[in-house]
Amino acid sequence: MVRLAIVGIGGYAARLIDAIRAVSDAADCRLVAAADRHLKSLGGHADRLRHEGVALFEDAEEMLRAVAGNCDAVYIAGSIATHAPLVIAAAEAGLHVHLEKPPAATIDEVDAMIAALERHRRLCLVGFHQIHSPDAQQLKRRLADGRLGEVHLLVCRAGWPRTRAYYARNTWAGRLRDAGRWVLDGPATNALAHQITNVLYAGSTDARGYAEPVAVRGELYAARADGDPQNTSHDTAAIEIRLAGGATAYWLGSHCTGNRFGPIIEIVAERGRVVWKPPHFAEITYAGGQRETLPGDRPHVPMVRNFVEAVRCGEGSRLRCTLADARKFILALNGAHESSRHVHRIGSAHAHVVEAGAEAERTVVDGLDDLVSRAAAERRLLSDLDGAPNWAVSTDVVDLSGYAAFGQRFSVKAEHSTC
Repeated sequence: MVRLAIVGIGGYAARLIDAIRAVSDAADCRLVAAADRHLKSLGGHADRLRHEGVALFEDAEEMLRAVAGNCDAVYIAGSIATHAPLVIAAAEAGLHVHLEKPPAATIDEVDAMIAALERHRRLCLVGFHQIHSPDAQQLKRRLADGRLGEVHLLVCRAGWPRTRAYYARNTWAGRLRDAGRWVLDGPATNALAHQITNVLYAGSTDARGYAEPVAVRGELYAARADGDPQNTSHDTAAIEIRLAGGATAYWLGSHCTGNRFGPIIEIVAERGRVVWKPPHFAEITYAGGQRETLPGDRPHVPMVRNFVEAVRCGEGSRLRCTLADARKFILALNGAHESSRHVHRIGSAHAHVVEAGAEAERTVVDGLDDLVSRAAAERRLLSDLDGAPNWAVSTDVVDLSGYAAFGQRFSVKAEHSTC
């Protein structure tokens, strides 16, 4: 039996716990320990786990010490800033790791985690769960077997509005730093991070590979007025990623659109085009006119099964998204921040607050829905558009060759629109 522990009980971690329960018999695994610093306020979740015989802790590192030698792996679903120290502590305790996305804020932290895992010969799956959905897996097979030929272009667009309650749910949501550590929380790095990973996954025709970003141009903006402007992360982003092999990817997303739309990923390949709406379906139109629809499904259970099987066999090659794979996502995101240099403020003259009660209010940037759609259709960033908004800022391309330390160009200095 594969024995599992988890850091985090409420929030997203509760979904992981349900997925573990769903596969426990078929996959021969069991949750034996759980830690959450808010344990006392998690009544129902905690009571059910106690009833199931799970040992509960308020301190994650205390749990890791307690289960060392009596547990095989740990799920880490804590805050972004805790990921690196907890992964390193887990590796030192002899545990394999399933790490929630984003794996960390910076390339420095990712490399430190990879070094610790390699030193202790531990495996790590990063929880980009959409990769495990049938639509993603079938699309990957179509790319790998040559039916679509080489990938030339990938474009993702998404509008996912978020309310004040979303940003008030913890101390780091929508912030650049928390307790002295980088978190860089925003749609590109967190809520819509799956879509950049999906783009990198589809951008490689290797059966298990992710495309390597070689250069990035990024525009990061913030329209929200709540919180310290010096510590407010992006809520809108436009990113161009140049990939090894010659393909180019565009990612355009925001939490400040008027309406929710997407994510929609368009893929232009040598012998066909794809419209992918993860994790629901992918529709392929081949060059000869034939069409194929690849259905998706809920990906959390197959993600847990993938991790448990890899741990049981001790074979990292079974994992669909290792930490080394996810490093490419962090490379692209860190590069976008370096390119943008700052999070550029969108002035109040260009945004308005939708009033629907204090917790439900949200910021909407005027005309942003159309701007995102136009930029996606024209394969441009926001500042490149004809008639670009006067808050848009043109940025430089950053070469990612040998990039290994965050903060070479990026700073927390807030820049305000003068318009």
